[in-house]
Amino acid sequence: MSNARTVQKSRTHLRALCEVAIFVAIAVVLDQLRINILPQGGSVSFVLVPLAFLSIRWGLRWGLTGGLAFGLIKAIVGGGFAWGWQSLLLDYFVAFTVIGLAGLFYRRAGIWAVVATVIAGLAQYAVFLLAGVLIWGEWMPDEFLGMSMGNPWFYSLLYNGLYMVPNTLIGAVIVGILAVPLKNYFRGEDLVQA
Repeated sequence: MSNARTVQKSRTHLRALCEVAIFVAIAVVLDQLRINILPQGGSVSFVLVPLAFLSIRWGLRWGLTGGLAFGLIKAIVGGGFAWGWQSLLLDYFVAFTVIGLAGLFYRRAGIWAVVATVIAGLAQYAVFLLAGVLIWGEWMPDEFLGMSMGNPWFYSLLYNGLYMVPNTLIGAVIVGILAVPLKNYFRGEDLVQA
């Protein structure tokens, strides 16, 4: 590999690392602006947006890394609550790491950025659903939203849907609005050297 190519690769790697740090920091700030809607956890926030941006722009590897970094920070300083290592693993590390799946639509803009955001939101919803059944189902109330609860899958679907559906819709709308004016950014056209 030529020296110029090595230098360019190193610069791109450094830029990716810096942007991951910036997007994770933005997500941490946006997480503080959340609206807590459920007493046992679950909030509406804009966290999905910067993590989806990061994933679409830099791809799966960097997206997963950024999501994991955010999950770690949220678990430590974000006022999170975990009931054992399984909860810590699913509710924080895995749940935010899977937002990086938006990176499957690497450097895509327009409607594909919206699709990527929806997939990321649904993946996170699936992790919270699983955690709700495996970990939190033990504390399922007898009644929720005026309905009798006897099935932990149904309870977790309802409970987590109350905040994950709005989070996914909000994220998709914001990314959709910004996907056209920021299409060159999503596509990484600012990274191309003449």
